[in-house]
Amino acid sequence: MYSIDDLKTFVAIAQAQGVTAGARRMSISPATASHRLSKLEAALKLTLFHRNSRMLMLTDEGQIFLERTEVILADLAQAERDAGSGSAKFSGVIRSTMSPWILSRFILPRLPAFQRAHPELRMEFLAVDRFVSLSAEGQDCAIRVGELSDSALLARKLTDNDRIICAAPSFLSQHGSPDTWQEALDFPWVCLPWQTRMSFVDPKGKRQDATVRSNVLVSNSDTLTDAVCQGVGMAIKSRLAVMDELERHELVEVLPGSLWKPSAPIWFVYPPEARSASKTDVFGQFISTCFGSREVTV
Repeated sequence: MYSIDDLKTFVAIAQAQGVTAGARRMSISPATASHRLSKLEAALKLTLFHRNSRMLMLTDEGQIFLERTEVILADLAQAERDAGSGSAKFSGVIRSTMSPWILSRFILPRLPAFQRAHPELRMEFLAVDRFVSLSAEGQDCAIRVGELSDSALLARKLTDNDRIICAAPSFLSQHGSPDTWQEALDFPWVCLPWQTRMSFVDPKGKRQDATVRSNVLVSNSDTLTDAVCQGVGMAIKSRLAVMDELERHELVEVLPGSLWKPSAPIWFVYPPEARSASKTDVFGQFISTCFGSREVTV
């Protein structure tokens, strides 16, 4: 006979396309995950995966069983929430990745209240500015900025946001303010490593790509904010990341409307199997509240 945990482990392995990656999602050892999968296959008298040295691939029977199991687990999770009427207890680990500025400015200030409501939950945050594959790095969910690439992940929009060019008043006093994006190319910039190539919009509404003169490169978005506030150079930032600095006049927006496709919404993304994970669902609800009270004027 198999258990609910066996079903959850099967879904995690299927979505991660590997026993080790699936085990990370379940916070169990690969040996335990492999044992649960073997027990499930024996009970069903089915082979759920084609096995090779590189990855696991679902059999036709496994694909059918996965689709039905995801629905069953999602229904079960909803039934538990309905029965608990908000009093359900959640435990385990939530692993989430996001940019450092999102963690420091939006999540951490509100985290103590979430911890008081769910003291048995442990949070692990991977705060980096690079793209993180949830399955490859064992993450349950992510907060992402900008356009989403096509993937199997589910996404929930948290809030609108746009990218802007900004600089400190002290910098503009020393260097002046550019009148066009072409002039801006010769100004000192401080950038993340992948930001030196930028896209602007010309007066005819056409895209123009150009390389800026980046005097300073930094690897962290919070450090980028510190650098631009101290007059190191101009920078491209998410408006939400520097909203407080703009309101305090520590930063000034430069050349409004000059960036190509500046819209950069904030998204909560998670794999389909997380629909059956109550802890991920309640964490996602918390994340939504972190952005719900902030209005952005774009």
